[in-house]
Formats: sequence, C-alpha cells, structure tokens
Amino acid sequence: MKVLVGVAALVVAGVLVAVIVLTGGSGGEDWHSGCASAPAEVAGKHANAVAEARNALLSKGNDPLLEIEVVDLDACAVELSWKADQPQPTASVVKLLIALDLIDSSGVPSGSEEKAVHTMLAASDDRVASSLWQQRGGPAIVVRQAKRLGLAHTSPPAEAGQWGSTQMSPEDVVTVYRYITAQLPEEEREFLTEALESAPRNAADGFDQHFGIPRAFPGADWAVKQGWGRSGGRRVLNTTGLVRTASRTFAVAVMGSWNENVDWTTATTALTAATGALKGSLVSGGNWNLG
Repeated sequence: MKVLVGVAALVVAGVLVAVIVLTGGSGGEDWHSGCASAPAEVAGKHANAVAEARNALLSKGNDPLLEIEVVDLDACAVELSWKADQPQPTASVVKLLIALDLIDSSGVPSGSEEKAVHTMLAASDDRVASSLWQQRGGPAIVVRQAKRLGLAHTSPPAEAGQWGSTQMSPEDVVTVYRYITAQLPEEEREFLTEALESAPRNAADGFDQHFGIPRAFPGADWAVKQGWGRSGGRRVLNTTGLVRTASRTFAVAVMGSWNENVDWTTATTALTAATGALKGSLVSGGNWNLG
C-alpha cells in the first residue's frame, strides 16, 4: 500500500451554520488543555451531524469512505465519532509523529533544524520529512511513538521508505493532539502548535491546504496538519487539528478516501462540506456566534 508523499489537507466546506469570532492561525496562542486521560464516551451524541457529514460525501459518489473523531478538550469528552478506530493511510499527518520523535530525543530544535521542522509542519515540506524519516530509522519512529502515546490503531508502512503509508485511526490522531496539548512541556507545545497555526494556504509543493478545517471554520482559531495522497487505488484526504471557539477547544480528525478516479476538487469540496456539517452540532457545546 503506497501513498504518494504529498502532504496535506482535506476538509469541509458547504453551508456554514455558524461563524466563529476568533482569528485563525494567530501564531503564539496557548493551546494547553487538561485532557491527558482518555476522553469520556458519549454514546449517540450528534448522530444527525454524522449522518449529514456522510451524506456530503455520498452525494459526490466515487465510493467514499469517512472516519471522524472530535473531542472537546475542555470537557475531555468525545463530541462526535464515526468509525474512529479504523486505521487508514495518514499521508502527511505522520509528520506529527516525526516531529514528536525528534523532540523526545533532543528537545525543541534550534538553528537550521528548527526552521526545517517548522517548514515540515507548517508548509508540509516532504523533503524535510523524508530526511528526518531516514535519519531516525523510518518505521521505528512510528513504533516508538505508538508505544509512547498508547496509539492502538497505528502501524508503520509496509515499505520502509513510504512514510505517507503509515496507518493511523482518527482516534489515534486525536490522541496525538491530546498529548501535545496536555502533556508536552510549554516550550515544546508552543513550538509545535505555532507551526501548525502558521500553515500557509499553499503547501511547499503548491497544494492548497486550506480546505477542511480552515475553510469549514472561517474566522476560527485553528492549528492544523493536513494530508493527501494515493493508496491502493484510492485518493486519501485527511484534515486534522485543533479548533477553538469563543469558549471551547476541540481536537478534530476527519479522514476520507475515494476511488482514485475522483478529481481533487470534488474530493476536497466534499470533505470540506462534511467537516462543515459537524460544525452545527458543536454550537451547543461551545459559545459559537451565529452569523
């Protein structure tokens, strides 16, 4: 199973039921949370929102698959979940594990390495990711981080050089964000989240990575790591990150795939619509101003 190591972003557009009043990508915001333990499960919560998100993908055809996990980091509770324990290729989302592995061994990078890691996360630079992947043992990075963070549905790629084929579930991706926000020391947390907040519209390879979370939640504070690629005859699109409303903070992972004959515009538009469908269900959970 191979994923073309493009890096990137999927997520949802469509009709927005609310407008958040904070500014995205603020750079330097503190994303600290207290959600270190496993979040409480809330059975059946927001089932209509999940159905709407699924319909957003189904309406575009091309055999879509969708997996979702949204956790309220303030309440430390699952807000939305759909097939959240099902692993799929990460594409560039695995760069979170690469960065964490480096920080675990030597702390916050400095000098040219600091700039390189920032670029890997913010602009999703594949060249930096490939270099660090090779230097640090490739698949061993995934094995170490899965053990350290307790990632139950994460595994390294079958072919050692294909880092984008690393498998993770939405539940595990959200666990990574919980670890970053609740367990990392302040300096390390701020280094990572500042890079994720700084994601430019165009990634290092020119791909528009402001779909999904950035496009579905205009005006929100966000810190994202996106992913795109091909795997096993399918296009893979993932939008993941932190989203802050006026009063609550959420960790979000929306992961999708389609038959590879779907075009990128159709896929990213559908996933953005699916992500946007989740927004209304969170209005009651946080102080979202209606536009």
